[in-house]
Amino acid sequence: MVELSGTYVVPAPRDSVYAALQNADVLRRCIEGCDELTETEPGVYNAQLRLGLGAIRGRYTGRARVRDVHPPESFTLAVDGKGPGGHVRGEARLTLSDVGGNTSISCTATGDVAGAIAAVGSRLIHAAAVRLMERFFSMLAAECGNGERNDA
Repeated sequence: MVELSGTYVVPAPRDSVYAALQNADVLRRCIEGCDELTETEPGVYNAQLRLGLGAIRGRYTGRARVRDVHPPESFTLAVDGKGPGGHVRGEARLTLSDVGGNTSISCTATGDVAGAIAAVGSRLIHAAAVRLMERFFSMLAAECGNGERNDA
């Protein structure tokens, strides 16, 4: 199991940041390797991503579901995907708070992998997950303004 956490500051009002986190077009631009992200029903998304970890690379398809929604304060995102390297399942809890006109996003996430990708090793999987999370929040900050990250 991979466990991650981080706190990110985005220089935009909480309502705007929360709305960006619910917008399929914004999310697609923020998710590294995301070729397609379609909202199939409110809070449910189908995705196609190009991902690689070590020698295992390919196109992954998945579904994300937003639940435990408390706008504009928090929500949980559950994801499930599969591809040539195996299966990925995870969950992230995002909590947004106002900080002097900016938005602080606290994110805690857990995930499991199965199949060939699991053979890569937990250290490399963790490093890749951290990089993807860092990239996502960096791109979100670019969408909403400039942001900075602080470890939790």
